[in-house]
Amino acid sequence: MALLSQAIEDAFSAFVAAHGDRATRLAFVTLRHRSDAEDVAQEAFYRLWRHCLRHGPETLSHALLYQTVVNLCRDRMRYHRRHPEDAVDPQDITQPGPGGPDRDQAMAIAQAVAALKPGEQEAILLFYYLDNSLKDTAAILGLSEQMVKTRLYRARQHLRPLLEPVVHEEVE
Repeated sequence: MALLSQAIEDAFSAFVAAHGDRATRLAFVTLRHRSDAEDVAQEAFYRLWRHCLRHGPETLSHALLYQTVVNLCRDRMRYHRRHPEDAVDPQDITQPGPGGPDRDQAMAIAQAVAALKPGEQEAILLFYYLDNSLKDTAAILGLSEQMVKTRLYRARQHLRPLLEPVVHEEVE
């Protein structure tokens, strides 16, 4: 029995080591607040640990992890919409660091992505920010690949006018 629990623990530890940073990054890009992102990632791994104990380590997948993170981010955003007094202060969103055109451009892109509809935002984050394939993005979101393509197309169409001033500044 001890060997089995050690094997489960080792498999789960390897899974966390392989996917921990990407799960935290997904939560951070979605929520735009470091402590909320870390809380969401930790809660996601806790839920997957319980899942692993019930169903075995072979049922763990990155799609399950990312779907759990996405759902927890949605819950966190829903909570902040319903309880605005507990919402994140906009001053906390900006990260300290050197200024300059790269930082300005990154902030403009982050704001433009944040302005998208939630479904489009999730598709952009999973596909472009986390470098998931179209197939993986579809599995994580529970959609067909064609629907993910449609969401990505619509998101790019919505982003184009928002980012046009930023792109023109860079070219000049």
